[in-house]
Amino acid sequence: VSCDTSDYRVDFPKVQRLARFICAQLGVSDYELSISFVDSKTIQELNSEHRGKDSPTDVLSFPQCEFDEPLLSSKKTELAKPSPDQPPKTLGDIIISLNEASQNALKIGQDLDKEVCFLLVHGVLHLCGHDHMEKGEENIMLGEQRKIMDLISDQTEIPLWNDAISSVQEGTL
Repeated sequence: VSCDTSDYRVDFPKVQRLARFICAQLGVSDYELSISFVDSKTIQELNSEHRGKDSPTDVLSFPQCEFDEPLLSSKKTELAKPSPDQPPKTLGDIIISLNEASQNALKIGQDLDKEVCFLLVHGVLHLCGHDHMEKGEENIMLGEQRKIMDLISDQTEIPLWNDAISSVQEGTL
């Protein structure tokens, strides 16, 4: 996990726990992934370079492996133990713009850390073979997002995303 913007504070251990939980739900807890938090300019450059869209977006996913079918979540939450004989497989990279996430959160009236959690779930689902280009695929992906967000909310009285991300500037959220 890395953060390339000084406008936000990221609790790296909380983000890592959250990512591990999400991956466990999809059966890929023995994979590793990279999560980068960036500003709007950086994500716009990446979006332009990799998707041909010259505008900022909230999240980008870059898978490093392919699955025959999109992976589906389960009620299992145990974490797989990596094999000591082999290095972990790489799931991919997720890039999240905290500026765009903040704007999303303001528009829909939710906390920034919950919005970032949603974007992290969305990104991991993309890494696990999900897409939303066609209506049927979109329905499956949205259902998985809801299911995983509900599982995260149900884990404790305080959701795993609580206080994972915060703005440095008081009063901006």
